[in-house]
Amino acid sequence: MMGYGNWGYGMMSSGFGVLATVFWLVIFIDLILIGIWLWKQIQKK
Repeated sequence: MMGYGNWGYGMMSSGFGVLATVFWLVIFIDLILIGIWLWKQIQKK
């Protein structure tokens, strides 16, 4: 049995692991951009 923490590393060898990594990376960047945008909106007020 593989632990939950090792799930991502186990999938890395397949194409799905690469897609999942890119997917989460895009979400992470989007969250940062949204955070910066909201911060600027608050600063304007």
